[in-house]
Amino acid sequence: MKHTLTKSTLIGILWTGISQFSTQIFRFIVNVILARLLYPEEFGIVGLATIFLGFISTINELGLSAAIIQRKKLDETHLSTSFWASMGMGTMLCIISILVSPFIADFFQEKLVRWLIVVISVGLILGPLSVIQRTLLEKNLNFKKITIAEICDTLVSGLISIFLAMNGYGVWSLVYGGLSGSFISIFILWILSSWRPSLKFSFAHFKELFGFGSHVMGSRVLNYIDSNTDYLVIGKLLGTSALGYYTLAYNLITFPLFKISLLVTRVTFPAFSIIQDDNKTLQKGYLKVVRFISLITFPMLAGMFVVAPEFVVVIYGSKWMPMILPLQVLCLAGALKSVGTTVGSILLSKGRADIQFKWNILTAIVLTIAVIIGANYGIVGVAAAVTIVEIFLFLIIQKITNRLIDLSMYNYLKAIYPAIIGSITLIIGVEIYQRIMDIYQVHDIGMLISSSFVGILIYLLFIRLLFKNLFDEMKSLLHEMRK
Repeated sequence: MKHTLTKSTLIGILWTGISQFSTQIFRFIVNVILARLLYPEEFGIVGLATIFLGFISTINELGLSAAIIQRKKLDETHLSTSFWASMGMGTMLCIISILVSPFIADFFQEKLVRWLIVVISVGLILGPLSVIQRTLLEKNLNFKKITIAEICDTLVSGLISIFLAMNGYGVWSLVYGGLSGSFISIFILWILSSWRPSLKFSFAHFKELFGFGSHVMGSRVLNYIDSNTDYLVIGKLLGTSALGYYTLAYNLITFPLFKISLLVTRVTFPAFSIIQDDNKTLQKGYLKVVRFISLITFPMLAGMFVVAPEFVVVIYGSKWMPMILPLQVLCLAGALKSVGTTVGSILLSKGRADIQFKWNILTAIVLTIAVIIGANYGIVGVAAAVTIVEIFLFLIIQKITNRLIDLSMYNYLKAIYPAIIGSITLIIGVEIYQRIMDIYQVHDIGMLISSSFVGILIYLLFIRLLFKNLFDEMKSLLHEMRK
């Protein structure tokens, strides 16, 4: 069974990886094009609307999808009850969003935000239409079909956004593009999934699922607050242009963060749920996941830190230069978050969503205070506040999680040690290279390309020479995926 689970998990990671890699590469290209077509304040205005609607959407499916994945015994009534409960909640939240949109616009002193919320809130009804289909595919580790839906979503939304932006639609190009992608994703998931809702609803079944799901929903709400407090404070105190710069900087950090680390944890949650009572197996699997994530995300963020000035000017243009320093500061927070996302898989698989919920309450309070203080020093101050808080919170929650599976902090740090040392070596090596090349006044494009190549070479050689066993382990994982 363990061999089958390992193989299924690896295949799931492979397909999720294909999805995340292809969609993120395309989204990155789309964002670069849109950044050159639109202005920072336009990104900021859309960001204000999505802050509110993103918060509302965390409540939308009531945490029932996580409950379905975690629960071992399910019947049709559980699934249909979850579907109709999510649809009912989505409809109600859509109406509420439309009603409160004028007040949100007044709060941010941006009239356009009202109409953006009205249109985007349609997504609150669209989301639940395919949530059970997607959840069942995840539970069964059938990520190939999810990958197809996500790639189509990204392609459609990106192409439509670019077309509309080129034709003068401004902020609305981002809105209409996103909604178009959602329609396509729902359509494809209904085709690829055999499950259909029946006219069944049971309060008893809902109570069974919501008992676990409520903690998950609460944690997601608080986690959303944690992740978006900086946006809220910047939008209110520093304005839409500052929010536009910060949003793009943060999105660059989340490229390796949420799209590589989350692709792994998305697969490991259902896999860890199967072996939730075997701490030794959990330890082994968890450390492999953390090591895998750190070996990829740490050097990516280290590289971004050192080439940020050239990267921003070459890729986005000089009008985006104010985002350079916040981007560099956020790289450390991104590295910690990339491995920190794995904590959720352990807590949920062990049925301890309550710990995650309580922890997120504390995090929300601490982060809000820190960000408000940091805002006095502009977006760089906010980035610094987020990073400092992330360091302390990471150490605490990691210790709590380790206790659940009897894992020592020494063994945890040992797992990410190669990535840490390799990334530091990368930064030092590229810095030395750039100082030498400055003598010859190399153009930004040449410096960006050559520095990236040098950084990759330094990191790979360092890991290959000092940690050869890691290469063998990665080869073994790839071999399992190909079987």
